Amino acid sequence: MRANVVCPGFVRTPLVDKQIPEQAKELGISEAEVIKNVMLKDTVDGEFTTVDDVADAVLFFAGAKTNALTGQSMVVSHGWFMQ
Repeated sequence: MRANVVCPGFVRTPLVDKQIPEQAKELGISEAEVIKNVMLKDTVDGEFTTVDDVADAVLFFAGAKTNALTGQSMVVSHGWFMQ
């Protein structure tokens, strides 16, 4: 048996899309600034993680033929880590 976890960054979902204008209003900045300077400021390439990115990571873990790959965490976030 294997147990691994995928830890995504900001994934572009309807929930995140809803948060963008809410954050812009709360912070008094534009939606573009929320995306660039709040949500994606700590990514390497300034891009959202996609649902497909997360699915690919899950498939990577599920497709591993070795049981030695267990108890692992994979951060899928364009270089952004939660602190």
